[in-house]
Amino acid sequence: MTANGQEKAQRQYFDKVKNQYPSNLVIKPPGHVLAEFRKIHYYLQLHNLSSVVDFGAGTGRLTIFLLKHRYKVFAVDLSEKSLRVLKNVANNLGYRQLKTATSLPENQCQAIVGADILHHVDMDVYLPLLNRSLIKNGRVIFSEPGAWNPSWYIYLSVTHSWRIEKGLLSCNIINLKKKLEHYGFSDIKIEGLGFLPRVFFQFSDKLCAINDVMGDWPIFKLFAYRYIICAQKNDQ
Repeated sequence: MTANGQEKAQRQYFDKVKNQYPSNLVIKPPGHVLAEFRKIHYYLQLHNLSSVVDFGAGTGRLTIFLLKHRYKVFAVDLSEKSLRVLKNVANNLGYRQLKTATSLPENQCQAIVGADILHHVDMDVYLPLLNRSLIKNGRVIFSEPGAWNPSWYIYLSVTHSWRIEKGLLSCNIINLKKKLEHYGFSDIKIEGLGFLPRVFFQFSDKLCAINDVMGDWPIFKLFAYRYIICAQKNDQ
């Protein structure tokens, strides 16, 4: 499938309500999702980044969290129908200043973030675009499923289309680092988050935290359930 064909398939898939992230979970995320987003929030704070582009924003799973934490957010997604849902949720919560688009903004930004988006795009196409969209020393921060954790293949085969999710195979720690380095990123930090499926621990913050730490242990990290990725645009 060509890049354009892949984008069309992704857009058509996520235009359908049944494939969109539910608005009630956008407004009130489960505990394990909050823990994931707090990691992204941590890296934004660490590098003093206050203005972000949410790449692959969808219905606002990450966008609304960031707005609640007073970030200036520009939400980007191929699916206009998903963005309409996001705008509606944001307006109802009082975030009427939110800007959305189906392509990256023309002006360079401090940071580009995303949750479960890199495995939906051709990284050879989009990582260079993301790099060019960043200011000097700008950062990308992503949360992605770990390709070598077998539980994903059980879950996705039941709940989603493999035609849409096949990019998961590229989200292993070795390939992610290689791609980021190749396309002009440095200071790359890839943190393992969880070893067992994190949804199992959504009702216990303590158990979720223990499981999350396990995902960053040596050897375990190769098979982490999820990765939090932070990298800086090269100065050159």
